Amino acid sequence: MSALFEGLTRLDALTLQPIPGLAESWESSRQSRRWVFHLRKEAKWSNGRTITADDILQSWRRLQNPSTGAPYASWLNDAAFTASESTLQIDFPHSAWNFAEQCAWPALAPIPSELREGQVSALAFGAIASGPYRLAFRRLRDRVRLERNPHYWNTTSTQIASIDFFTVESDTTALNLFLAGEVDYSPRVPPLAVSALKAKHPNSFATTPQFATCFLRFQTQDSTLKDPFLRQALSLAIDPIALIQVLGAGCRPASRFVPPDLHDYDASCGLKTKRQTFDPEAALVALKQSNYRPEEAQPLAFLFPSSPRNRILAEFLQDQWRRNLGVEVKLANQEWKTFLTAQRGLEYQISRSSWVGDYLAPETFLDIFQSQNGNNRTGWQSQAFDQLLQLARDATDSQMRLDLLTQAEDLLLQEHIILPLYHDESLELISPRLKGMHQNLRGWIDWSALHFSEASHD
Repeated sequence: MSALFEGLTRLDALTLQPIPGLAESWESSRQSRRWVFHLRKEAKWSNGRTITADDILQSWRRLQNPSTGAPYASWLNDAAFTASESTLQIDFPHSAWNFAEQCAWPALAPIPSELREGQVSALAFGAIASGPYRLAFRRLRDRVRLERNPHYWNTTSTQIASIDFFTVESDTTALNLFLAGEVDYSPRVPPLAVSALKAKHPNSFATTPQFATCFLRFQTQDSTLKDPFLRQALSLAIDPIALIQVLGAGCRPASRFVPPDLHDYDASCGLKTKRQTFDPEAALVALKQSNYRPEEAQPLAFLFPSSPRNRILAEFLQDQWRRNLGVEVKLANQEWKTFLTAQRGLEYQISRSSWVGDYLAPETFLDIFQSQNGNNRTGWQSQAFDQLLQLARDATDSQMRLDLLTQAEDLLLQEHIILPLYHDESLELISPRLKGMHQNLRGWIDWSALHFSEASHD
């Protein structure tokens, strides 16, 4: 997406700080409640039409429209916009101190009027682009080819003429393509192949912590899972260290929901914000306090998106709940789109989930569990949780903000709405001849900075 659609800002792939994108400059005032962006005169769509502040204004109003059901609409909640031809002013009712970073995310990138108004098919999404590349063609079950956008404001720095994104059925297929020299970059590696790749291809293999968490969602409106003691029992019965050993490379144990990569938030949390540790005896006590009787009740149901790794996770959880609680759990896997529809519709009891931070702040994880957030998907509504997040938004003191966010995460974990399992690590293969690719927490790639050297595969 970021190769096709650029926002007002981009991210520096080394520092992850916002740098100019479609906007050449910006400033904030009123304790970050007001932001003013100044667009580049040379900012154009790939069809040569000038990108105006109104393009961004209309795109953001579309994002705000409840009928679109956009999951990132909350970023612009109650924001007011004022636009001239090349200047956009945004006023928030609360501090939006990290808005420049959010503007680098594709959700806030402008959408061309041709797509907004239905003049261009969604199948041609990217044919009219604002980023360094535009759509050349899409071949079903084969590849998507992007070609350099000649109207991109920084096109002279974009050195690779075209990029093919292959559709593959498995990480093993991607690995074989890389080893055959057919691809220069693979963002995923089969965990079982890691040891061999480290030994045979040390200059190509890279692993990097990701700002991401895999966790379980409990459907709190379900007649069975609404019982907090049952949720507590299910949470205490899972051994996270054993899980990591089963899954292998690509994950690190999670003691809380927000990944431990934000130094200021980590210092604020200290030892306070943590999921309850693995404790089978306490799990049995909680189960007895619940209304659920395994010997009498129907088995619980665990929903997960289809993949070999998710199957391993599901079978591990099933065994842990049977072994430590005597609770039987049926496993159900679905293709991704079907799974997501079921999760959004609360058509599950327990489900496998993951979240990748959209910006480097705890809010990107905690905000999704606000009562009205489209990404909540648990049925949980907590006035106390919502209030803590609102107070954090309004806080002008940074330490007060972090303390309030810590309290919010404490509440989320104490209510056992979710169960953090592990934080992801990227397992990547990068050809030595591909330069400009920098590992970072966000997995952010500056597509315009990529280029080739004369090196070959190691």
